[in-house]
Amino acid sequence: MPTRRKARTKAALAALVAAAVAWFAALGVVAAEAPGADVDTSGKIEAAIPAAGIALWPIVGHETPCPYCDVAGAAFNGAETSIDVLLSTLDPDDDPVVDLLVAAAERGVAVRVLLDQSSFEPSITEGNSRAAEFLMAHGVDARLDDPEITTHAKMAIVDRETVIVGSTNWNHYALFEHHQADVRIDDERVAQAFGGFFDRLWADPAAKLPLALDEGAIPAEGPVLLALPDAGQSTLYGSTAVRLLSEARRSVHAVMYRVSIYPQYADSVTSELVNALVDAAARGLDVRILIDDCSFYADSARENLESAIYLYQNGVDVRLDDPSLTTHAKLLVIDGETVVLGSMNWNYYSVERNIEASVALLRMPDVAGPFESYFASLWADGRSIAP
Repeated sequence: MPTRRKARTKAALAALVAAAVAWFAALGVVAAEAPGADVDTSGKIEAAIPAAGIALWPIVGHETPCPYCDVAGAAFNGAETSIDVLLSTLDPDDDPVVDLLVAAAERGVAVRVLLDQSSFEPSITEGNSRAAEFLMAHGVDARLDDPEITTHAKMAIVDRETVIVGSTNWNHYALFEHHQADVRIDDERVAQAFGGFFDRLWADPAAKLPLALDEGAIPAEGPVLLALPDAGQSTLYGSTAVRLLSEARRSVHAVMYRVSIYPQYADSVTSELVNALVDAAARGLDVRILIDDCSFYADSARENLESAIYLYQNGVDVRLDDPSLTTHAKLLVIDGETVVLGSMNWNYYSVERNIEASVALLRMPDVAGPFESYFASLWADGRSIAP
């Protein structure tokens, strides 16, 4: 049970983002856990978990200078035993989230941070090495992953009761300037699922985990949460998103930082994602996707433009964001009631090789509402690629 101090923290957070809070009295949960000794060699997980209730806070927009800082900060301030963080990049300079993490460590909370070490991008390794040194000097247990593995997740787990997951890295630009999509989830079962995933990676940063959902255990009706961690030998996000897109009835609205087309990987899950979007448009659904212009990175900009043209030519309504902005969200809203979000870009390595963390919130219209409104605002500011 939560302590009085933690209950007060949650009450303050609810007042801060009351419009985005949704409670569910009876919510079915399916959570993918990291495989352990009790998991068979196929990697399939018996993952249906009954739940009495889950609290969710969508984290979108810029109603305050940094909504992510507000929501994560409330969680870190209320932490009593542990905070585990899995991140692609972290820069402690001018970052209030890092300050609150250090403050938690200073008052005795066990804090662990696992960061990416890149074999192909030296600047990532250099920056994260400096960040790890800073954190360790301030009482945080920090380490880098294996250089052959790409940790692209953006996730924090507090007291094994709260998970914050989405697209936000921890640096000033990501927190204060970029368009992101994250969610805070308060539920012990979900936190334990992602916590087991973190523990396996912490013990073996080179781990490639054969995770799998038992789809037969997913309830066909009512609100359901799916925890979707991926690590090298799984495509939980990709296969789940493809299935949900194939079942869409009215609309698919997406915001994606990266989308790539791979003729050489025609049978890949990444290609299945793009094809599922095209198929939804062919069924007559309202299918719209906003893609980041990526004007700061020439190769990414080229790939995104090629993908945008391909999607447009195949019936999908496509817009690009303003080239002066960075739209870093990875967000799907299906039929105005199902949300899929996390760290996953739609490119081959992200979907099929990286360490990623995502969630699917099925049949939750009250939670989907803020994300749908967020999509609408970004779409209104987008630039059509139609001639």
